[in-house]
Amino acid sequence: MKSQSSRAFLVPIVLILAAVAFRYLKLAGFVHLPWLENFSPWMALAFTGTLVFPKRVSFLLIPVLLFVIGIAATGLSAVLHWEAVAVYGCFGLVAWLAARLRGRIGLVGTLLGVIGCGIGFYLVTNTVSWLVEPAYTKNLAGWVQALTTGIGLPGMQPTTWFLRQSLLSDLTFSCLLLAAYNTEAAIRRQPAIPVLRPAAA
Repeated sequence: MKSQSSRAFLVPIVLILAAVAFRYLKLAGFVHLPWLENFSPWMALAFTGTLVFPKRVSFLLIPVLLFVIGIAATGLSAVLHWEAVAVYGCFGLVAWLAARLRGRIGLVGTLLGVIGCGIGFYLVTNTVSWLVEPAYTKNLAGWVQALTTGIGLPGMQPTTWFLRQSLLSDLTFSCLLLAAYNTEAAIRRQPAIPVLRPAAA
């Protein structure tokens, strides 16, 4: 008997395709939406996506996609600098961690995990920016500035604003992916991701 299915399984695919198209257009300079700065699905795809993708999908999918999009939109030289390398490295590490946690955490653990990864990404990338950006003094005050107000150029939001945008998008898209996964699991009568995973005996 043919198993039932919904269209929920298409959500991750559509999300990836839309994210790829939007990132390419943004990097290539075709679109600029200040109110959507740092509101993207990439962290959710790297962490939560890796948890819900089939095991045959490599955890390298998201960082490799980001790298390829960067090359296609801006050229090789634009993706081979310290800040870009830190971004790709963080996404690779996040996806690797999620691959290790697949089947071991529930809905709450997933959302806490993506929040933790978002904060870690913020700390690492802004620390790298502090190290390489001449506008920052190379002391504790300069590092705190990099993590809070940023360089402070006219019209530029503080880095804490970008953190807020990132966490909101991480949670929004993670909830979307988890809802799609559990909807499809319910229709197929397969195990869904529980709210909490019981501790291993």
